[in-house]
Amino acid sequence: MDSFRDVHVWLLILIVGSAAAIHYDCLPSKVLEGKETPSCLLNGVTLPTAEHLQNVTFSSNHAAVTMEHGHIPHFETELAKKLPRVEDLSLIGMGVRTLLIWRSLKHLSAYNNSIETLEFDDGTGAKLGGEYELTSLVLNGGLLKSVPPLGSRFNRLKLLSLDNNLLEQVKLEDFVGLTHLQSLSLASNRLIKVEFGGSSDHAGIALLKLMHLSLADNQLLTLNTTGWEFGSLASLDLSGNNLYLLAGGLDSLGALKELRYARNDWNCEWLSKVQLHLTSEAIAIVDREPLGRCAESSMKELQGICCYEHAELDYSTDVFGTRWEQLAGLQRQYELLQYAHDVQTVKESEALVDEDRVFRSRLDRTNQAQDGLEHTLKHLQSNVAREVERMDRLSVGVTRSMTELRRSLNDLYQLIIQPEPSLDTIRQQTATGSVKRIKAAIEKLRRGIREYAGSTEMRENRIQRLGERLAVVNGKILQFELENKLLEQRATDLEATVKMAFDLIDRNPSKPLATRGIA
Repeated sequence: MDSFRDVHVWLLILIVGSAAAIHYDCLPSKVLEGKETPSCLLNGVTLPTAEHLQNVTFSSNHAAVTMEHGHIPHFETELAKKLPRVEDLSLIGMGVRTLLIWRSLKHLSAYNNSIETLEFDDGTGAKLGGEYELTSLVLNGGLLKSVPPLGSRFNRLKLLSLDNNLLEQVKLEDFVGLTHLQSLSLASNRLIKVEFGGSSDHAGIALLKLMHLSLADNQLLTLNTTGWEFGSLASLDLSGNNLYLLAGGLDSLGALKELRYARNDWNCEWLSKVQLHLTSEAIAIVDREPLGRCAESSMKELQGICCYEHAELDYSTDVFGTRWEQLAGLQRQYELLQYAHDVQTVKESEALVDEDRVFRSRLDRTNQAQDGLEHTLKHLQSNVAREVERMDRLSVGVTRSMTELRRSLNDLYQLIIQPEPSLDTIRQQTATGSVKRIKAAIEKLRRGIREYAGSTEMRENRIQRLGERLAVVNGKILQFELENKLLEQRATDLEATVKMAFDLIDRNPSKPLATRGIA
């Protein structure tokens, strides 16, 4: 087997002077573990300067290339152009400090290098242009101190691993542009803080397709999961930190099926509640504590997980032993975090007070406007009442006129149906006074009917206009009442937030440290 491997190592390196051509060859039939297609293995590629990058040539036409145990400090555009067909690139122990990601790459893995900076193809090269095809990026064992600015250019990326680098703080907003990200690993770094972003405007972070998240083996003291919109997250690894609780809990992670959370400093009261939730949701616990850890650290064990129950600690003995130096380091980290938290809290408190003042001013103006509308509504209601009273009086007058007209008509009818009198009787009954009286009654009746009809139409029009104005005013009142309720609710929420912020400012900074243990 050893002789077979010796036959398949790199075959030819020609170096003739500093400016001579350098050629590397490989055997295309080599199939490496984990690769679905044959991969070209290049062992010992050494290109320390830009001159070497210009003069090197490769005979490989493979889509998958693996470079091991060489030295390429700057893997840049000049070298990428020498590998035009490569879609799957692996760099293992190559001493790379600057690494280019060009657009035709689909898989890039770099293990145990010295990567400090990532560069991105600007698309100007004829062979390097187009959209980014990258679906997996592994940069483990490097010197990265911050998350590379991946932005939204890698919208096909599904796997991202930055394990074993030098990350101390991570902002989740650095990953929101990776809309198809399914697996994110930040294990074995120096993380002391995981936050939403650089400002307090972030209400939440959405990575809707993320299925696996690892923050294992860092230095996290606490983690706030409030605002995590990880609707597909099935696996979460928090093992090997200094966590004593999760602010926000695990309730928002509805798809969670697997959890690793051993080797932390959990608070027993918090842990007990979380374990009830894990049991009720059938979430599998994959890891367990190292044998004897709970007893050695004077910790309590709950379902195989160690935790501190501070009420049972014996303060007459030195429970920390030789860990005072670690305690001092954690104390310094805590003080830095506390100072940053206090500064941010003051800023947030001032912003909340200003916003509360603005909303209260708007609420006062709204109440004044509502009072004015209510006064207008009362005035309109008074006018409507007066018009209704006038209509009642007019109706009574019309009724009286109709009664008199009916009486006059009855008298006339009686005259008609009486037996035909003699000529003298007719003359006597149809005296001038009777005729004039009948004509006057008829004329009066006609005037009354005309006046009643005109007055009725005018009042109906006026009542209709008043009804329309009343409907508009009622609509405005309902709108202002709704806005008033929203503003009152907003003011109540702001008062609660301000109270919580001032409670955080006024609390004893050393209290969280005094109530937990050190691993």
